Amino acid sequence: MNDSTDLVIYDALNNRINYGSFTGSIISKCQDKIIFSDNLTISNSEEISISQGLVVGFEDSDKNASAFSKKSDFSWNSFKETPLEYAVLVSENIMEQYNKDQFPFPFTISLCHTAGLYLNNNKGEIDHLDFFKNEILQNPVSLIENGIIMADRVVINEKGDPVFYDCIIVGRDEDDEIKASYELFVNVDDKNVLFIIILGIEELKE
Repeated sequence: MNDSTDLVIYDALNNRINYGSFTGSIISKCQDKIIFSDNLTISNSEEISISQGLVVGFEDSDKNASAFSKKSDFSWNSFKETPLEYAVLVSENIMEQYNKDQFPFPFTISLCHTAGLYLNNNKGEIDHLDFFKNEILQNPVSLIENGIIMADRVVINEKGDPVFYDCIIVGRDEDDEIKASYELFVNVDDKNVLFIIILGIEELKE
């Protein structure tokens, strides 16, 4: 396997399937949730499994949507059964660049628990962007139109749009092909954001 090339392990839209067991930095889109894992297996019998993946998203709690992140095992018995849209093994080159460029700010806000910063989908609406305008928040994960952003930090600019720094971006291009890239920063119009979740520091511990 070429470590300089991202590998699309599974893509339901394009019927792309790679059988076998894969290890590394894997990012998966599962309906309106994101799964980060270091393993994924697709067997010849069409079973897909992930062990101890970190799933991030929103869930309904007493009629209010609340952000969550938790470790969990996943297993689906067939491609028809799985809610996975795609799974990508991100290249070591991108991961090395991402890890190298992370650096702490003395004034960065780190939350002790996973918190929803923004939500705009069928689970409800949450909008704390104005409250955190010009602040630096650490460990954001975002689901946007056609993609996923995992970043070291996010700043809400004067227009109320999030600017992500030190980012891994996974998503579909204009031909619906899945691509992964590293960007020093990316400015996203809030109209194209489905959610932003700030991961709690306890979820980042080994």
